[in-house]
Parts: sequence; C-alpha cells; structure tokens
Amino acid sequence: MSTPAARLRAWLLDHPRITEGPHTGGVVGDTGNDAYVYPEIAGYYLTWLAFLATAESAAEPAIERADAARIADARDAAVRWLNGELRRPDGPRTRCHLTTTPETAADWRNHARFTFDLGMVHRGAAAGTGPGTAALLARTAELLDGMRDADGSWLGCRPHGSSAPLPERWSTAPGPHLLKVAGGVLALAAPDHTRTVLEAARETLARHAPELKAGLPTMSHPALYALEGLLQAEAAGYREHHEELLHGYHLLAAQPGGVPREYVARPDSRVRSDVVAQLLRVGCVLADRGELDETERAALDRLAALLADRVGPTGALPFEDGSAHGNTWCAMFAHQALVFHARLTEGRPIPDAWVRLLV
Repeated sequence: MSTPAARLRAWLLDHPRITEGPHTGGVVGDTGNDAYVYPEIAGYYLTWLAFLATAESAAEPAIERADAARIADARDAAVRWLNGELRRPDGPRTRCHLTTTPETAADWRNHARFTFDLGMVHRGAAAGTGPGTAALLARTAELLDGMRDADGSWLGCRPHGSSAPLPERWSTAPGPHLLKVAGGVLALAAPDHTRTVLEAARETLARHAPELKAGLPTMSHPALYALEGLLQAEAAGYREHHEELLHGYHLLAAQPGGVPREYVARPDSRVRSDVVAQLLRVGCVLADRGELDETERAALDRLAALLADRVGPTGALPFEDGSAHGNTWCAMFAHQALVFHARLTEGRPIPDAWVRLLV
C-alpha cells in the first residue's frame, strides 16, 4: 500500500487545479468548497511543485521523470493564471469567486490588497522556472513596493479606495505572520532580485521578530507562520533571531502530547491539520539541528502519526478529522511535513534547499 505522503502527492497533482474555463490554472482551497480560487494558494502550489522537483530529483528520480511533464504543466498553468489576475486593474483579488452573488460581491477580503498573499505568490515565482515566472516575479515586486509602511517594513494590507473599514483580524494588521513573507523572500532571492523587496523583507524581519520574545500571536496558525519565516531567514544567513525561533517553538510545543497550546483541551480530531503539519515541519528542522530534547523529539513522532492517520485512501486530507473533503493547503503542508519526518527518522539531514522551499 502506498504511504500517506505518496497519496497526498498524487491527490495534489490531480485534484485542486481548475483545468477549464476562465480560471484555468487556478487552485481551490478545499474540494468541498470550490466556490473560489485565490492567488495565495496558487503561490503555495508553485512552491510545493518546486519542492517536489527538488526532493524527488535525488530520492526518486524515476517517479520525478515520469511526472515531469505533469508537474511542468501544473506550474505553467498556475503562472499563467496568476499573471492574468495580477495584471487586472482591480487585481489581484483575494478571492476569485467562480459564481457571482450579492454575498460574493460583498466579500470584505476583496476590499483590500494583502501583503501576505502577494508574498506567497512572489515566493512561488522565485522558486519556479519556466515561461512567465520572471514577469510574475517583477509584478509581485512592484505590488509589494506599494505595501510598505513608514519604517520600510510591510503593512498587513492596503484597503481599496473608500471601502468600508476592514474587520480586525491578524491578517489585516502588520504582525509576526509577515515573517513568512520576509523569510521566504530572503531565502529564495536571486542575485538580481529587486533591491527594494529585499530591503522591505529585512525591515519586516527587524520589526516583528523581536516581538516573539514577549509572546506569540494568539492563534497557532499565524504563530507558526512566524517561526517558518525565521527558519527560512536563517537559511538565507539571517540568524540573529534564533533565540526568538527556539522560544516560540517551545511555547507552542510544550503541551501534553505535543499539540499546540490552543488545542490542549480539545480532542485530537479538532486539531487543525495545517497546524499539526506546520508544527511538525518546524520541529523536524530543529530536531535535525540537535535543538530538541528527547521528549520533544518523541512528540514529533506522535504528530506525524496523527497527520498520517488522517490521509484518506485517495490522498484527501481534511481540514479537521471527520470532514469528507480534501483541503489543499493542509495537504501541501502535510506532504512536506511527512517527507521531513521520514528523512529525520532515517537519520539523514534535512537539506537546506528544502527549508528554503517551506510551503
């Protein structure tokens, strides 16, 4: 029987992509709710495809060769869709609804441009090769330049014109979650990378990394975005916030069974799959570096088992246990996390190139 990671891989290559119509190449977030596609997850998908090629070129060359055309087609289609969306006068939309209704027209997420979304697309373009990636990289750099705060770091979002006030969410304000944008930009920067984008990434790192000394965002999901960003920044040589990285990880993981703090009183079935995968990825990298003790290392095995048990026969991974639908970003995070954990279990180092391509 195939492994959970192999089933996730097959599902991701076959199920989340739109293959016809005006949004061909777009990626849905959940196959039970395919009412919209969106740039953020398409950016994740580009990064995941690059990770797939990097991880398998050495480990499973026969599989990589067999799927090379399919992977390239998925990448090129996503890049085409993203280039079209980012060139729209009103783009990029945060959510591109496939059916227009009064409710979708009023979606507050489309009343602003979000740095995080642009950053995930920028990372994906930097990770990939092929037609259109250079144009996508240039366009996202241009848009990111318009998202800078007075101190040079990035804002959380910029509302469109006279739109109604946005709700107060972690995604609408500048905060530690933007470290994932900063770290990803720095980790995947090429020698000719746009200077202003690198400057903004460094300013964002300097602004938000020290905040982790005082505590983490309330929700584990954006808190782990912050830690992922610090890991990627370290891969690019920015190690001055290593103390904050370890402090943040220990705050999250120092719970019974290793699950994040906000889930300690809930059954395992209610722990989000993406959060389990995020914590497992960060933990595997730190364990590989010898940063975790024996108890913390054992908790990684439990997290991996929890994640693997949720992967269905077709490779669909639900957002929470019990759902009948596969969630795309959870599947990407989980595939990578299980590959990391397998590598750690085998006693082989996790390559720096993999850390640079954290989805």
